[in-house]
Amino acid sequence: MTSYDQELSHRLKIKFGTAPNEPNARQLELIKSDIRAIHAKGATPTEKQWAEIVKRHCPNAGGYGYAGADNSDLITLLRLATKN
Repeated sequence: MTSYDQELSHRLKIKFGTAPNEPNARQLELIKSDIRAIHAKGATPTEKQWAEIVKRHCPNAGGYGYAGADNSDLITLLRLATKN
């Protein structure tokens, strides 16, 4: 996993409350693929789309809470998801 992937994984975990071991490398690739497909159409994924995609690939999303501030804005998530 690249440092971008590690950062994206961490931010997704905090923002969407995924399980401690999620997203794993495979789940992260699937999430990025879905986000890239939306972005390739010239659209910016909404928070609802992000949540649906994360939940689709990380079924436990929303079941966990992490202490601390959530600084995971959608633009940062998009930037990380579209990095190579």
